[in-house]
Amino acid sequence: MRYDEFRDQLEAALQRNSLHFHGLQRVETIELANTVRHWKVYAHGAAPPSTEPFHVSAEIGFAWSPFDAARSYAREEDLLTELIGRKKRLPRTERRWTRVDLWLHARLPYGSTTAMPEPQLFGAWTASILEKMHGAFAEVEEKEGRIVAVLGAHEDVDVLAHCQPDGVVSLNGLAISGFRIVHLPRVWDDPDRRKAEKDPHAELDRLARTFRATLDEWTKSISELATWIRYSPPVAGAKPVEPWFEDLREGDDNDRGPEKIN
Repeated sequence: MRYDEFRDQLEAALQRNSLHFHGLQRVETIELANTVRHWKVYAHGAAPPSTEPFHVSAEIGFAWSPFDAARSYAREEDLLTELIGRKKRLPRTERRWTRVDLWLHARLPYGSTTAMPEPQLFGAWTASILEKMHGAFAEVEEKEGRIVAVLGAHEDVDVLAHCQPDGVVSLNGLAISGFRIVHLPRVWDDPDRRKAEKDPHAELDRLARTFRATLDEWTKSISELATWIRYSPPVAGAKPVEPWFEDLREGDDNDRGPEKIN
């Protein structure tokens, strides 16, 4: 399977599973130093719940190295012969695979911030989203009780913050990411081996379903967080901030102070 074949099958799987994007949103680049190709799209689900004032977005991408390109054109038997010479019995090779990443973001409008959620609230929210990410992405492949491959994993929640001149830290965004491994068929002369290695159609559908479900859970969680921030009572002894969401952009010539987002 070559780069364009994998790209087209992945895009089709995402569309089949209601992860929508436009062709103009596809970003494809090539690094001149090492010819690694990168593919990325900005996707969204259908009819998400309201997350205002947060804007939720998702990025999906993968990298295709020169080694991926070489193995997609060269037959495994020919490649082994070139590397180790002619042998009566060629050694086994590892299956081909590529990593597909999902990045999830939630940002307030440009220049806007809100007070940091209280630790108890924020801790419970973070634990909940990490549990969901773990269920979707944490998967390993084992043989004889040993881990031989990581098929998926996720990062912790990243907090995007703004530090004001008086030292007060406020929230303006959140992000989290994860990845899944997709196995690719090798190129064989042997027809039995070609038949044994299926195309990644089923794996890509499973990946797309996982990404769609994870985006839906992230959107739902951000919506809940926005509600909690807006309506949770202030901590005893703390001065409440009214309104919760503050626009930090500079005013116009008739500046009457910073605008507010309710």
